[in-house]
Amino acid sequence: MMIRSVILFLLSVAVISLGAQPDLQKAGKQSFIFDGAASVRAKPIQVWYYSPTSRPDTLPILIMLHGAERNASGYLDQWIPVAELHQYVVVAPEFSKEDYGGAARYNSGNVWNEKIGKLNPEDTWTFSSIEPLYDYVRGLTNNGFPGYYLSGHSAGSQFVHRFLYMVPQNRAMRVAISNAGWYTFPDRKRDFPFGLNNVPVGDDHLKKLYSKEVFVVLGEADTATNSTNYNKGPEYDWQGTGRFQRGQSFYAASEQLAGSLRTPFRWKLITLPGVAHSNASTAKAIGALFKMNLR
Repeated sequence: MMIRSVILFLLSVAVISLGAQPDLQKAGKQSFIFDGAASVRAKPIQVWYYSPTSRPDTLPILIMLHGAERNASGYLDQWIPVAELHQYVVVAPEFSKEDYGGAARYNSGNVWNEKIGKLNPEDTWTFSSIEPLYDYVRGLTNNGFPGYYLSGHSAGSQFVHRFLYMVPQNRAMRVAISNAGWYTFPDRKRDFPFGLNNVPVGDDHLKKLYSKEVFVVLGEADTATNSTNYNKGPEYDWQGTGRFQRGQSFYAASEQLAGSLRTPFRWKLITLPGVAHSNASTAKAIGALFKMNLR
């Protein structure tokens, strides 16, 4: 009887802990569990968080997406000096290999169901967690900014640019796409995730996307093709050889389509001399870009 009572007590404490809200007013690094929103059927995610001040309400929120190793904590550590220098609150959701395994679930947002050849329900998309997460952090920090900055590196960069396609009502103010391995091109002759043939992305949505401030950030030395997470094969190689070349091709195709649609193109291609496949190096550049007055 005593053992049973202890077990029940521990379980009740665990439930209370899971339901407790984190104190995001504290300065420094911490993590919390985010269980989505009522409208999103997604598994809970661990979120890493950093604020350089105990007044996060005064700073813009930057949501950062990690690479294929799903090491959000390590990615955040590389962003901390940037957050200190430029004064950002950084939010780094971690989509674990256990709950969000495979590129289809993470890089491509769980949008397309290959087995049945159709879209998954929108409330099961991995992309659908980002806006509710922003609302959650914004509420707990009493943040008054009307939107957030959004950045992704490598696999996170794949996530981010596909998120822009698939979540047109996002509130990202400025976006950085850095060193993706491959891309979803604005090509209606190719199926998602290589193109837009089988997903609901219309011309009006693309016009809105091209009017957003998006930085395609590429390391000029990110040319290796023998790394473990580098995708090879005909379905990838038509985009170019190496991440640097593929990123340039994606930018050029986007710029060309914006011209065809006769819509303003506010994207910018940023290439970094001597930089290879480095989140730390691209973070430094992105942190400065987000704060620049480019108008």
